[in-house]
Amino acid sequence: MNQYEAAAQIADEIPEIQKEIVRAPVFGSAYLSVKVLANYTAKMLQQHQLRQVQLCMLLAEKIYNRGNQLVKTAVENVFIFSFSSFRMSCSRQEWLEIQRVMPAVLFSLYIQQVLKPGV
Repeated sequence: MNQYEAAAQIADEIPEIQKEIVRAPVFGSAYLSVKVLANYTAKMLQQHQLRQVQLCMLLAEKIYNRGNQLVKTAVENVFIFSFSSFRMSCSRQEWLEIQRVMPAVLFSLYIQQVLKPGV
């Protein structure tokens, strides 16, 4: 899956952000498309819509698993990196619930990022 296919997948699965995804310069940029997804996920978390947060994470995992190296790097550097801010914007109980439903691939990437020296 390339950056165009990833953007289309996000737009198809989350109609609420479709307009934001398909406009230039977002469409065609793996980083900007994933940023829109991360921002939407954060918004859903602030609204305590944990089911929607889980769906966003499942979508991020799907595009990560199917993505080319550019898409994978965008997910790692944008979506996974945003977990720290996600954690700060919810209660401890909500964060535990999110960790419980977080796809294993994303959780593993998050742990690797947190444990990386210099971070």
